[in-house]
Amino acid sequence: MTAVELRLTLLQEIATILDDEVLVKKALTSIRRMKQAASNVDQEDREPTKEEMLDSIKNGLLAIKARKEGKETKGMFKDVNELLNEI
Repeated sequence: MTAVELRLTLLQEIATILDDEVLVKKALTSIRRMKQAASNVDQEDREPTKEEMLDSIKNGLLAIKARKEGKETKGMFKDVNELLNEI
């Protein structure tokens, strides 16, 4: 099926339920849920930018430096057991 045929089929299916308010609400809820799920997948699958990678490295190095200097680093480092549980 081409994109145009898919759109036409979708619109025809929608037209068949327009008289039933309950079905319209369910369809709308499902469409919104699918859009949100697709948006979440897009966010998770994208590659980090160069700036994001550099910021992450910088933050990690600053945290290591602070720990070596004896400064408070609570929340900056995970317990090794937590890390292993994530894997």
